[in-house]
Amino acid sequence: MKKKIAIETIAAELETFRSHDVDATILEKIRETDLGDVNTRMGITINDLHVLSAVPQDGSAKIAEIVDSVPLTQGAVSKVLSKLTTKGLVSKFHQPNNKKDTFVQLTTAGEKVNQLHHEYHQVEAVKLEKLAAGYSKGELETIASFLAAINKIRQ
Repeated sequence: MKKKIAIETIAAELETFRSHDVDATILEKIRETDLGDVNTRMGITINDLHVLSAVPQDGSAKIAEIVDSVPLTQGAVSKVLSKLTTKGLVSKFHQPNNKKDTFVQLTTAGEKVNQLHHEYHQVEAVKLEKLAAGYSKGELETIASFLAAINKIRQ
């Protein structure tokens, strides 16, 4: 295959990958659950899922800690958390001894959504491992390096 054709093929495959909403599957699973009312299930976005994932399952986190762990701005995280609070997926509160920082914790519904999201990514990881088994270590390193370079130029 000529180099130009290989580059065009890679570009086409990346476009297919981008246009295929990888997380659409998990969003559909959430919408199909009996989780609360329809308002809770509908309108959840990928960013919502990523912010939910940043909240510890067994405790709480400061909003600043969540901001540090997701690729979103402080303002975007605040908007997402307000939306998730309205949907009943998280609750916000202040510690009695710390009125400055706002803390966030998952509700029961938020834990369920987080679990569905986590299970989805576990299934995807198994699929990737099976796919990767057909490539040598060197080939995988080349692919990883190439994809990292693509992501770097897209920033």
